[in-house]
Amino acid sequence: MASHPTNEIGSPYKEIRAVTRAFDLLEAAGDLGWAKVGELATYTGIDRGTLYRLIHTLEMKGYLVRRAEDGAVSLTERILQLGDGVRHEDVATQVMSQALRGLTEQLMWPSDFATLVAGRMVIQASSHKFSPVSVHRRLVGKTRPVLRSALGLAYLGSLSRGDLSRTLDVMRRIGTVSREDLAILPNIERRLEEMHQRGYAFSVGLVENNISAIALPVRLGRRPIGAVNIAFFRSAMSPAEAASTCLKPLRECIVRAEAAMLAQTQL
Repeated sequence: MASHPTNEIGSPYKEIRAVTRAFDLLEAAGDLGWAKVGELATYTGIDRGTLYRLIHTLEMKGYLVRRAEDGAVSLTERILQLGDGVRHEDVATQVMSQALRGLTEQLMWPSDFATLVAGRMVIQASSHKFSPVSVHRRLVGKTRPVLRSALGLAYLGSLSRGDLSRTLDVMRRIGTVSREDLAILPNIERRLEEMHQRGYAFSVGLVENNISAIALPVRLGRRPIGAVNIAFFRSAMSPAEAASTCLKPLRECIVRAEAAMLAQTQL
């Protein structure tokens, strides 16, 4: 059985071998199907005595079942509940965290990945702490208005007409449409059409007067799940100038991230 990469470098904590072996056993059961202790011992390299104890514990927890006829064990359906707890957005956040760091190292400007949560764009991953020109460090969890931010407009622009209508209706119902948003709503479809023709969303001076941003949507397969921006100083360049130099790397970053997300969610 192949060894797994570890993240011990720089960690003050020691590996808990019993936990590692328990996961090795579960992975082996997933690979082998019904398997006897001897087969599991050969596959994992774990001695039989330890395997018997692990099997007993995992059987008590409901993750393994033992066949009475020959003592072979297999995974139970309960193991699927662990996977159900991992939403596609969680996978996207993990992938985008790495992707944004690489993008910032390439362009210098910081980026954020946000998803729609309760009528607001919530930043799930950010590379501000890796940017030498960012004055922000803790943006994860911060919100941006859907109808006025580059992140929100990029996301809305990726929705079908029906999904857009339902999303806006939900926002109205839960009270996340502000007074400023009410002025935008009648013309939102025209603004999104202009965005499509331009090729990107942008905002100027939304959160801070001296900051602008451009953004593109992120999809998992065909399903829109969020958006990624690049933030920059208004004094450094206009949104059009930012697009001329940053849009291509941003789009390439998203394409790679989308492929990685799709591969992980199809495992």
